[in-house]
Amino acid sequence: MSVWYEEHFQTDYLMIYKHRHENASSELEKLLPFISINENMTVLDLCCGYGRHSRYLAQRGWRVTGVDLSTPLLQEAITLSLNEPIQYMRCDMRNLPFHTEMDLVVNMFTSFGYFKTDEDNEKVIQGVNRALVPGGYFIFDYLNSAYIQSNLNPFSKESIGKTEIIQHRKIINGFVHKSILISDENEKRRYEEMIKLYDVHELMKMLQQNGFAIEATFGNYDAKPFDIQSSPRLIFICKKETSR
Repeated sequence: MSVWYEEHFQTDYLMIYKHRHENASSELEKLLPFISINENMTVLDLCCGYGRHSRYLAQRGWRVTGVDLSTPLLQEAITLSLNEPIQYMRCDMRNLPFHTEMDLVVNMFTSFGYFKTDEDNEKVIQGVNRALVPGGYFIFDYLNSAYIQSNLNPFSKESIGKTEIIQHRKIINGFVHKSILISDENEKRRYEEMIKLYDVHELMKMLQQNGFAIEATFGNYDAKPFDIQSSPRLIFICKKETSR
């Protein structure tokens, strides 16, 4: 039996989130000054999707690897990156095949909390730590669960050409559930998303227990300080402890 993230990230994903296509530079440019940068950085874009952050990082002259589970999104990433020296790989984020190879790992746009158990979600953090060189950096972009619980939009509807997209959102047992119905001239397609909510203290503990020092915490891509009530995002700048 397949799980939601195996079914959801298909071609329709590109349409649903097309408004984010050009946001990669604005999402990273104010965060990168908080890490140590060198000319020959080796970077892992974890859950790279169609490669929008991978391309931005490669254009800075860095060696970039993008990994994702979705074959359609990886195919789109390859198509859009033909002139960029980026390596794309398909793998489960719980089983990253890298060992002390990366200077930087980025995990953007709430690509975390996909799994039902804390153990499985923690495997992602452990794999990131293994992938980094001692002293390497991890930019971890997650949602602010407190803000989401107070500001969740239960319903939205939009049209893109002749396609209608209806989204229902609710919180059940510590997970954000999103139901997406796409209707066009030919058919209706339904997708489900389910993200486990972690608060700032739970994530800090998970990161620290797995070998990360937290150097900064931001509430959005503008690098303003995190505020538990008003910040829509929860972005950590982490550094792998050199003793690990």
